[in-house]
Amino acid sequence: MAVDDQRYIEILYGFHPDDWTFSWGDIVDTHYLLDREFIDEACSSTDFSSATDDLVFIYPFYFKNIYFIEGVIKGQITYAAEGDDAHIDAYKITLYKVNIDITTTELATTGWVEVNDTLVWDDELSVGDEIVYPFWIDVWQKKDVFGKDRLYIKIETKCNNNTVLMHRVGTETIDLKIEIPIRG
Repeated sequence: MAVDDQRYIEILYGFHPDDWTFSWGDIVDTHYLLDREFIDEACSSTDFSSATDDLVFIYPFYFKNIYFIEGVIKGQITYAAEGDDAHIDAYKITLYKVNIDITTTELATTGWVEVNDTLVWDDELSVGDEIVYPFWIDVWQKKDVFGKDRLYIKIETKCNNNTVLMHRVGTETIDLKIEIPIRG
């Protein structure tokens, strides 16, 4: 493999800081962020959100140079039961870029992944089952990412109202992670 064929893997984690928001284009006052590192566990954050909503996690930084995405995007998402038994029929993860002119472009998607899982809620202990789904997205036709582009992922879920998407901070449990192969 030649040096120019090697890819850098950008690893991003999703979380929800309570006291900080970000706006860019159609994404207004979001708390859902992607970053290279977790914020400290002591920081004020929200551990989960209703999975019945489409959730968007944005990487709030510019790429500054021209890159392209090519290879296999992979990662994991975590769901849990909250308040009663949860049922997950399917999920879909889509990677987008949005440029300085606020034009959004879909880069890659898992499509709908059928899972048909039930997560049990324990009333006595007030805790629900969790499940981690790994995902892979093939990107073999390169996708350009320019200097003034920002990336975000959209997570869509077909589930009941007791299903939550986990996004805790800290390295003990990694709830939401995405690895993006980037070449310069």
